[in-house]
Amino acid sequence: MPENPKKTFRFRYLIDKEFQLKFLAHYSLLFISGVLVTLLFLYWLNQSKYDGGAVFRLRQDAQTVYWKVENEDPAPGEAKEKFVPREIYLPNYDHQLNLYTIQFDAVVTLSVLYLLLITVFSIFKSHKMAGPVFSIKRSLQRMATGEPIETIRIRKGDEFQELVEVLNEVIQKRMKEGK
Repeated sequence: MPENPKKTFRFRYLIDKEFQLKFLAHYSLLFISGVLVTLLFLYWLNQSKYDGGAVFRLRQDAQTVYWKVENEDPAPGEAKEKFVPREIYLPNYDHQLNLYTIQFDAVVTLSVLYLLLITVFSIFKSHKMAGPVFSIKRSLQRMATGEPIETIRIRKGDEFQELVEVLNEVIQKRMKEGK
């Protein structure tokens, strides 16, 4: 037997390995699926909505620019080079649309969605734990006050099935002793 059993117990965080690892797996899958959906959404956003990641728009009004070209047949006294006007559409940098703002909005939106999903998932998962804990607590309070007790009933799929079975054995023995 170890010299200090309390010390060895404190460092054992996986008390009920099956329950704790299953609980961890549920939340890990939720997190991993959220990351995958975010990455796929960002990929789709960059590839489709903004033409391969381009994050600027062209201006609607043409700008006149002058291109320097060689004068093929210069007249006497004319320069060998001349400037030809051309109209082009320049990128519009007046708006604040860049890759960061696009992805920031997407990540914030998806994070709020995941927070809502985790909240709903947590409520349902905790319900499967809180129901049995409530029933166990009520039965133990009745037992402590000497009230008539009955076996603990929990739903199929609830957590703590083994604990309820053990407590029901204790209750059955107590009921037999009381008769």
